[in-house]
Amino acid sequence: MKNLVMVLAALVILAIGIFVGSNMTGQVPGESEVLEGSLESIPHLSTEGFVEVEISVEPAVIYLTSDCLGLVMITNELQTYSIELGLNNVRGSRPLTHDLVQDMIEMFEIEPLMVKIESLEEGTYFAKLLLKQGNRILNMDSKPSDAIAIAVRTGIPVYINQTLLEENGERFC
Repeated sequence: MKNLVMVLAALVILAIGIFVGSNMTGQVPGESEVLEGSLESIPHLSTEGFVEVEISVEPAVIYLTSDCLGLVMITNELQTYSIELGLNNVRGSRPLTHDLVQDMIEMFEIEPLMVKIESLEEGTYFAKLLLKQGNRILNMDSKPSDAIAIAVRTGIPVYINQTLLEENGERFC
């Protein structure tokens, strides 16, 4: 857990540095990118080939559902606890890491746009958290569970690659 907090804090500091004081362009460590231009011209913002999913959790399990398809992601209980608190709009007496990220997003006037769960490689899901400030977009590599925990706190949609959902999900209707 301590390592997760340190890594997430480093990513947030990196993102804030990019948004607030840097003129960096191109690649950022962790496969993240800073993109500039009009929103229509940035292909990462397209949801073509993706479907929006509903989120639900139980200990150590995240459920992503769309229409009659559902995908199960196994994680740890701390991640699902954080997602559940976000879904229920509950903050404890002390903030969790995802609460801190939400606070930083708000304080630096960063607009969260969406989460896109893009791929599955060797049993690991990969996601992007897309954020906007001014005309700059941060396309940030993220674990799906962290991105979802931020998404449920900030009210942004979560999308999954439709092919990924169809190939790895289960029909329940």
